[in-house]
Amino acid sequence: MDLAGKIAFITGGGGGIGAGIGAALVEKGMRVVLSDIDLDRARKEAEALGQAARAIAIDVTDEQSWAKAKAEVEAELGPVDVLCNNAGIATAPLLLDETPPSLFARIMAINVTGVFNGIRAFAPDMKARGQGHIVNTSSLNGLLAHGTFGAYSASKFAVTGMTDALRQELAPFGVGVSTLYPGLTRSYMSMSEDSAALMADVPEEVRQAQMMDPLWLGRAVARAIENNSEHIITHPSARPEVERRQQVLLSAFGEPAQPEYAG
Repeated sequence: MDLAGKIAFITGGGGGIGAGIGAALVEKGMRVVLSDIDLDRARKEAEALGQAARAIAIDVTDEQSWAKAKAEVEAELGPVDVLCNNAGIATAPLLLDETPPSLFARIMAINVTGVFNGIRAFAPDMKARGQGHIVNTSSLNGLLAHGTFGAYSASKFAVTGMTDALRQELAPFGVGVSTLYPGLTRSYMSMSEDSAALMADVPEEVRQAQMMDPLWLGRAVARAIENNSEHIITHPSARPEVERRQQVLLSAFGEPAQPEYAG
């Protein structure tokens, strides 16, 4: 997809990865809408990008909020060409059996249902026009689960599966789909007390040095949209652990559980 002159709608645009995606897409000549539940943060990021960006409030868990935001954007800018479902939350380290049901439900509502709501809002129009692109932000935790981070990992594995299915469904309509799997990136989430607790044994200066600049993630996303890349891996240091997990999984394939089962 040629990005120049097109419109992008980005959730979680009030900082971090969402703002980085917005800045990178503006570099490509796009106009971007930075949406966030914190409108002040989104406005601050939009102002920094100039006339190519605007901010809008959204609660990704609320279908009516999506409908209102979509209507406002289309009235002002026209149809959305690129949707980046990026909004998400994490938590401090917590065992699954000690996770309050209300917290688990909130993580799923934002990280999973929020993505689903975005797809429902914009995919039908993209299909009708025969063009467009959707980027869903999963995580390296959507490829590698971590103990004490189970609820977050569950939500991100869900995004990975949902996006794989969506790519198959939208390909016949000429609509591209990509999954973003970021690692540690400078953002409100990574700078939060919960994130600090997760890496409590890592000195602050080391933790800061390990955080990737979100603009570079945004540029990787821009390239993926241009090339309709299926997967966006920004932190390749995770490759050995992903390979180990895949080898363990493949080693579980053997004879069928039922003798002489043909499949």
